[in-house]
Amino acid sequence: MTTTEEILRRIEKGGTLDELANEFGMRKSVLMARIEFMVRAGYLREISSREGQGCVGCPMGEMCSVPVPGGGGEWVKMYMLTEKGMDCIKNE
Repeated sequence: MTTTEEILRRIEKGGTLDELANEFGMRKSVLMARIEFMVRAGYLREISSREGQGCVGCPMGEMCSVPVPGGGGEWVKMYMLTEKGMDCIKNE
């Protein structure tokens, strides 16, 4: 079974949900559940735009090259390691 540390290390490197799920040999829904658990546990935080501002309000707005789907209110979800997450992968 893929450990939390392995998932955190891979998220730190970047990639899409499809890429990570394929690499770990798990369904996307399972990986997403693990990611949501890591958010609740404080290892990850979602990078989100300020309400109503889209990419302009995002703290990564100047550096990001991820295309945002147009219309329909769908936004790309992105995550970053918290200090707790960074400590977790440093200690392994």
